[in-house]
Amino acid sequence: MMPTFSDIAEKYISNKLIAGLEWDIKVKNNILSSGVAGFKDSRSNDPLEKDQIYRIFSMTKPIVSMACIRLIERNKIHLNSIAQEFIPSLKSLKVIQPGGTLERLKRPITIVDLLTHTAGFSYSFNIGCQVASFYKESNLLNEPNLSLKEFVEEISTLPLAFQPGEAWRYSVSIDVLGRVLEVLEGKRLEDILKELIFDPLGMNETAFSIDETQNSRLMPMHGTNNFNDLISLKQKDLEVVDIEKTHPSQGLNIQERGGGGLFSTVKDYQLFCNFLMNRKDKEGTPLISPMMHEFILKNRIPEKLLPLKLGPRLLDGYGWNLIGRIMIDSSKAMSLTNNGEFGWAGAASTFFWLDLQKNLSGVLMTQFTGRDLNLANEFRAASYAAL
Repeated sequence: MMPTFSDIAEKYISNKLIAGLEWDIKVKNNILSSGVAGFKDSRSNDPLEKDQIYRIFSMTKPIVSMACIRLIERNKIHLNSIAQEFIPSLKSLKVIQPGGTLERLKRPITIVDLLTHTAGFSYSFNIGCQVASFYKESNLLNEPNLSLKEFVEEISTLPLAFQPGEAWRYSVSIDVLGRVLEVLEGKRLEDILKELIFDPLGMNETAFSIDETQNSRLMPMHGTNNFNDLISLKQKDLEVVDIEKTHPSQGLNIQERGGGGLFSTVKDYQLFCNFLMNRKDKEGTPLISPMMHEFILKNRIPEKLLPLKLGPRLLDGYGWNLIGRIMIDSSKAMSLTNNGEFGWAGAASTFFWLDLQKNLSGVLMTQFTGRDLNLANEFRAASYAAL
């Protein structure tokens, strides 16, 4: 007998790999499975309730990418637009060579480079990356008080890991993209996201901060509050950590990021998934054209740059489209999936996946950073097995 979604959740909770889990999985917009299991945090016996608020980290990236896509369709920017024309400090970027010498860029960075993580940027937690140590030394990920402009200015002083277009490296490129959008629109990133994504979709509880009325629903964080350790060979324990210093939830001066920083709920993120499924806003009006919808989901990574690698893990069978990973060869997949399945994850073990062919969408939320869990793969596989 196949394990149920609750069985999978309880296994991870009883093994103290997560404190609690909230999920929602839909087929043809009908609920396949929706529920909660476990506790709000590892210290208490307070059962986890539905409709909690989560730090979604890199699940911010597809939202920012889709805002860019909407501006592309409005003819305000293009995939081949040059990032340096919006952010002049990027003109000083150089590529570090294996011996430590610096090389000039062979070509400028384009918007498609930013969307697909092929620009040459990196992250401090990228194991085996030559420039990760520069990012770690700058401690950018743990500096929440920098404006997005200041954040990107600091990035522009660090070397690139490779020439634009010559490799794939998970990176701060969507932060750079977010700053490009701010310059383009003359607005803060949160206002751009609100206008282009949150308000049209009814995502009323997705933002870069929460208010006092939401505080009791904010999930505690487990694992680590040092974002330089998000991928580590030393797995973190299930312990509550104070994350407010590096990822504040309230205050007048919370700064946006393109690659992370949003707070959201399972319900809100399913609204975003529904849009990715059918292109429509909450009123049923299309926000992007059918051709653009098809266009953005195509794999953009050439065979010679595959398989994609994130830390010690290979993303077997996956390519990358304009908003996230996409399964392009399920014969190489390590868990049950389907060609065309796409989505992404967040550092605190949040995850979403969609399959337009099967009319399937799923969202998982928990809050545990610093451990590589197989939870998302098991849930996604179970969703396919239940079809």
